Amino acid sequence: MTPFFLELLAVFLGLVIIGAMIDALIARFAGTPIVPIDRAAMLSDPLVRLGVALYGLCLWGNLAVVMWADSASGSVLTPDLYGADRMVGYVQLAMAATVLIPRLSIIAAAALVSLYAMGVAKFGLFYMIDYLFFLGLAAYIALSDPRLGRFSVHHFRVSILIGSLSLSLMWTAVEKFLFPQWTIAVLLLHPGVTAGQSFPTVATIAGFVEFSLAFYLLTGREILGRVGGVLLGIVFIAAMPEFGMLDVVGHIPVLLILLVALITGETPLQTLSRGSQPGILISGWRVGLAYITVLSMLMGLYYGLHALSVRLS
Repeated sequence: MTPFFLELLAVFLGLVIIGAMIDALIARFAGTPIVPIDRAAMLSDPLVRLGVALYGLCLWGNLAVVMWADSASGSVLTPDLYGADRMVGYVQLAMAATVLIPRLSIIAAAALVSLYAMGVAKFGLFYMIDYLFFLGLAAYIALSDPRLGRFSVHHFRVSILIGSLSLSLMWTAVEKFLFPQWTIAVLLLHPGVTAGQSFPTVATIAGFVEFSLAFYLLTGREILGRVGGVLLGIVFIAAMPEFGMLDVVGHIPVLLILLVALITGETPLQTLSRGSQPGILISGWRVGLAYITVLSMLMGLYYGLHALSVRLS
């Protein structure tokens, strides 16, 4: 809790509150969704299937591996999770093939969950919390099976997907506050992204930017949620020239989910997180309170789970 951290907290809290008030003002005049729900599903379902299939082929083809791994290492679920064997490659290939067939959605989702479980077995549950959005992707794929269309849970698959990414990004943002040395270790290898600022300063600012934009995904209406998705997409794409294939491959799932958020707009998740009150001032107040609450809870949870994981290891 340095003075610089508290100053940035006040600045970003103010920006979030102002953004929520503007969002509520726009929603008062917008009325209907920008993209109807049925049309959004028609666009997002094939997009997710094609993207996951491409991602599975990239993993199977060993197109990227994290910089500190052996060049011969394969990736399990992301380029960060290295050390895959031939059996893992078969699971990746099976996922890429079955995800393209809607009636095999359950098999594709099970393959994705299996890859996540392999990551847990190799790197630990605490480390894998960074990648919760893969479980969101698995849930989305499973619930997009056409045979589940008559069940109400089918309609919550986008909320689950976007919520899992929002939580994952906020979790990694909190990591930059509590353990900045982990981010600094990467910045030392790529000093060009600091723009001449000190490493601790860049780590803290990056944490607030990532947390705030991910929070917009969680609470934004038709406009603000999309703005958060677009800005996050710009951040992830801008990192690709600096980090190369590591980020080109690794960011495919994230960009997929951001595209779904951009297409869909507001979901029941955003309404639940923000509240349904239409007032401009009360929307800003509720979103600001939620921002502080979520940040405090995740910081406490991160510290607690990290201490537990160290004790158990």
